[in-house]
Amino acid sequence: MIGRRQALCTFAGIATAVAGVGLFGIGTAHAAETTTELPSSDTVTAQAANEQAEALAAEQRDLAVAQALVPAGLNVGKWSVESVHAPRYGSMAVVMRTPSGEAFQVDVLRRDPAMAGIAETEHFSLFVANSGDGSKATDEMQARGAMVLAHQLRFTERSGTPIPELLTFRQRANRHPRGEFSVLG
Repeated sequence: MIGRRQALCTFAGIATAVAGVGLFGIGTAHAAETTTELPSSDTVTAQAANEQAEALAAEQRDLAVAQALVPAGLNVGKWSVESVHAPRYGSMAVVMRTPSGEAFQVDVLRRDPAMAGIAETEHFSLFVANSGDGSKATDEMQARGAMVLAHQLRFTERSGTPIPELLTFRQRANRHPRGEFSVLG
């Protein structure tokens, strides 16, 4: 017959082992998702592992800030937010759906008074990503969706949510002239 103390110690040992296996699995999954390249050899240096961990932490932090500004799954009037992407190439991509269900992308960049987007907030300019050069007409329902998203961003800005580091439209164009900014595929 097992005593109470022995049963508790056995249970604690099993729980610790399960937690260790769980952490090992989660760490492996995140390591595979990172974009930081490691040396081609099978041996990983401590420095490379540290750089990989720092890159993953920065990516997760940037995504958390983006999702704090615009939560995925948010319904904004007749439009909905399908996904929010961490800042990349100086902009934050938000995939939305029109009332009819059509997916479209809104790029959120830092506000530039010299180059207004389809919608503006105190800190941001919003642009509908339609693969145009500025001369292509924007779909009316997508433009309205971007305006409704800007209204949501204004509310979030006032709440004190951290603001991600973004580029203006012109800065992004200068730094990444051939950048592929679409997340829709």
